[in-house]
Amino acid sequence: MNDMRHEKLIVRFLKAAASPAGVMRCKHTFSWLEISFLFMFLTACLTAPVSIALMKMDRFNAGNLLPNVVQKADAQFIKQLKGYQLTNGRLTGADELYRVEKEKTLLAVDLKHELKTSGENGRIKAEGGYQNALIFQSDHLIISDQSGAGFSVRYPAKAGLNDLDADHVGDFIGAMWFAQYKPLIIMLACSAVCIISLFVTAVLTGGIWISKKSNMTGIRSFKEAAAAAVCGSALPAAAAMAFGMIRFDFIMMLLIHSCGSALMVSFIFRHIFKTRHHNENLQSGGNHGKSAAI
Repeated sequence: MNDMRHEKLIVRFLKAAASPAGVMRCKHTFSWLEISFLFMFLTACLTAPVSIALMKMDRFNAGNLLPNVVQKADAQFIKQLKGYQLTNGRLTGADELYRVEKEKTLLAVDLKHELKTSGENGRIKAEGGYQNALIFQSDHLIISDQSGAGFSVRYPAKAGLNDLDADHVGDFIGAMWFAQYKPLIIMLACSAVCIISLFVTAVLTGGIWISKKSNMTGIRSFKEAAAAAVCGSALPAAAAMAFGMIRFDFIMMLLIHSCGSALMVSFIFRHIFKTRHHNENLQSGGNHGKSAAI
C-alpha cells in the first residue's frame, strides 16, 4: 500500500476515480497540494463547455433582460432612427436631437449628449422620472428598464441600421449588449461553476469526515475525506463535461455533476459496508472453526 505513494499523480488519480474500491485504496496517498490541484482540474473540465458555448454565441435577445423598454420601440421611432447613419461605431445625422415621450418612456436620438443620466452601469436611469429609456447617442446606446436594469452599450464597428425593424429591436440591442459584456458573462458563469463545485465537494467531504466518528468507514483524517470526495466526483465531472460538449445546458450540467457526485459517494459507503460485512463474516467463520476444533 505504501508503494502507491511513489506512483505518479495521474496514475493514482485514475485508479481512485475508476471505482469506489479504488477511492478507498488510494485515499491516503494524496497530499493537500495534490487534492487542490485535482479539484481545480475537475473544475476546469466543468467550465470548458460553458466557456466554449458562450464564446460561440453572438446573439442575445434583450427582451429577456429589458422586456419593457424593448416593447416601447415602435415602428415610427425606428423609421426615424433609420434616417441616421451608423458607421465604424459612430452615429451621425442631420437632426442632433430627436425625442419621443409616452407613458413615462423616453425614446431619443441624442448626438450632443444633452439628455442626462444617473447611476452606475447596470443601474443607469434617464433623469426626468422616466421608467424606461432608449437613447441613441453618438458613440453608445443608453438603455434602461423599469425592472431596474440599465446599461451603456458601445456601438460595434460593424453595426448598422439598414436591416433594423420594430420586430427585431431586441435582437439588435441584444447583439450589441452581448458583444460588450461577453467576457464578464463568461467570467461570472465560470465563477458560478467553481462556487457550486466547491460547495458540493465541501458538503461531500464533511459527510464523509463525519462518518469517521463511527469508526466504520476507515477514514482517519479530514484530508482523506477530501481526497475521497474529489476522486469520487471525477466520473460525474467527466460525464457533465461530455454532456456539455454535445448539448450545452448549464442547469443539466450542474445536476449531472452534483447528483452524480452524491451517488458516487453513496457507492463508496456501500462498498465500505459491504467489505466490512464480508470481513466480519470471515472472522466469525474462522472463530467458529477454532471453537469446533477445540
